[in-house]
Amino acid sequence: MITTTTNRESRRVRPMRSSAAASGGRPIWASVLTALMLCAGGCSGEDPAPAPPATTDSDPANAAGDGNGYGYGGYGSYYGAGEIKFLDEATTNASPQAELSELVFVDVDGNEQSVSKLAGDKHLVLVITRGNTTPICPYCSTQVARLIGRYDEIAKRDAEVVAVYPIETGEDGAKLDAFLENSRNRLDDPGLPIPFPVVLDVELQAVDRLGIRKDLSKPATYIVDKEGRVRFAYVGANIADRPGVDAILAQLDQIARDDQPAESPEETAETL
Repeated sequence: MITTTTNRESRRVRPMRSSAAASGGRPIWASVLTALMLCAGGCSGEDPAPAPPATTDSDPANAAGDGNGYGYGGYGSYYGAGEIKFLDEATTNASPQAELSELVFVDVDGNEQSVSKLAGDKHLVLVITRGNTTPICPYCSTQVARLIGRYDEIAKRDAEVVAVYPIETGEDGAKLDAFLENSRNRLDDPGLPIPFPVVLDVELQAVDRLGIRKDLSKPATYIVDKEGRVRFAYVGANIADRPGVDAILAQLDQIARDDQPAESPEETAETL
């Protein structure tokens, strides 16, 4: 807390003494003058009110650098937000402004990779982080760490994860290693390998095509089925607004249920 103190002694005004006062008398005008001077220094006789304490907004949704409530760029609140939590349940809240199958990224070796090639013959969980922020966004690295830690659960549902790291220039790609190290350090076992592709969105080309730019990128998660259909699209309203692994698993389970072939009348009769 910032406090302001005042030395009362420093502002005490000693009464002026006339020759009459020096001899024991005190003219009335001297007393009045003294009273006026004391009032100028603070009529109440109290110290000035202290300045209000500085506050830190620990809510990432209200830590926006531009005051719009998005919370992108609220770096000052990053490490005072407490435990990082994501959504256990989420429903589609966005519609991609571009065909996801047409997006092209760059892998760590500098090779271009299409979304369809990255997914192979599996469902695709495409997770777009905010990208090369300074400092490293702990929500992004935590999200990637949790995907690493629970990747087996996603793979069992015949799905592949692809994490995207948006960068403004090609040179920024060198900072990906620091981001991934930060992600690993959030695991119980930092030596655990990353089991899914992590690719670069150079010059935010995919981000702009999807219409999700905001201090690099808004956090976004898309699930595309094996036929290339977008089955889930979620764009965060702030830096903490992201579907967690449980929400992703629930979406994959729903796809499996929806894709179950309908039983024919004969099969239904046999079951009965």
